[in-house]
Amino acid sequence: MTMDAPPSKIRKLDCSSVTKLEVHPILDPALTCETIASTSFQALNLVNKQVIGQIIGGLNELPESFQHLKRVGKDGSVLISETEESAKQIIIGLKNDGVRIEDLKTVLVPSKKPLTRRQFEVSKLLWSTAFHPNHDVEKLIDGSFLTDCLREYVIRYTQRVIEMGDGCIAVQSNSVLSSGCPSTHPLGHPVMEMVRNLQKRTGSDYLGTGSDVFLVNEPCAMCSMALVHFRIKRLFYVRNSKNGVLKDDGWQLHLEPSINHHYKVFRVNIHDESGSNLDNVDSNSLCTLAK
Repeated sequence: MTMDAPPSKIRKLDCSSVTKLEVHPILDPALTCETIASTSFQALNLVNKQVIGQIIGGLNELPESFQHLKRVGKDGSVLISETEESAKQIIIGLKNDGVRIEDLKTVLVPSKKPLTRRQFEVSKLLWSTAFHPNHDVEKLIDGSFLTDCLREYVIRYTQRVIEMGDGCIAVQSNSVLSSGCPSTHPLGHPVMEMVRNLQKRTGSDYLGTGSDVFLVNEPCAMCSMALVHFRIKRLFYVRNSKNGVLKDDGWQLHLEPSINHHYKVFRVNIHDESGSNLDNVDSNSLCTLAK
């Protein structure tokens, strides 16, 4: 494997000097997006609101892709159909004297279900929308997931992988399950060495099921897939790598729908008393191998 220039070393971490710890979850862009795509829909603006119940009773359910929409808007308008032509046919079929084709209007509705509270706040400005918050996702977005206990945990094991130089540590139940450093083997990346060093397991656990993995450098595709097979729960890494596949502007393998296991990914930024970031240079290495 052709090697680029070796990455700069990260200074050893003194927990007492850490003044700021930033743990950034690398999330699906669909969750971090604060805008909502809209599409047009035909709605019936009823003069007599008392017939709304009768009208809804005579309508088929909304298409599956629009199940997130409430049938009746804040102004009492009723969603009928995606197209004007089909909406007219539906109104004719209702055979209700209180409903006229002339009462049809075009409205904008959210084309997709809101996934976060921020998206819900935007969505409901267009049309009334159902929303069931995912509390774990909301904590990742607003930062409340980083409790004091988790902060100390991340600092402790981030310090250990930095002290290893370019290490990889798997932690299960707050104990080190396995660890590894780069070797001269062509596939001797830190993650692969950690997997190789794992003691033979007994029982029902599959390799490192539910473990957390700490790395200095963002893993490459091979290592990221190895962590899929390892069945980890979370990955914490300190700096981006040239051929890493998890960062925001990359492939983001951990979000790939076709894989059979997914894990959460966090990038750790640590600042010391001087205010400098202990990770101020991204790695140019190819999932850093030992020199």
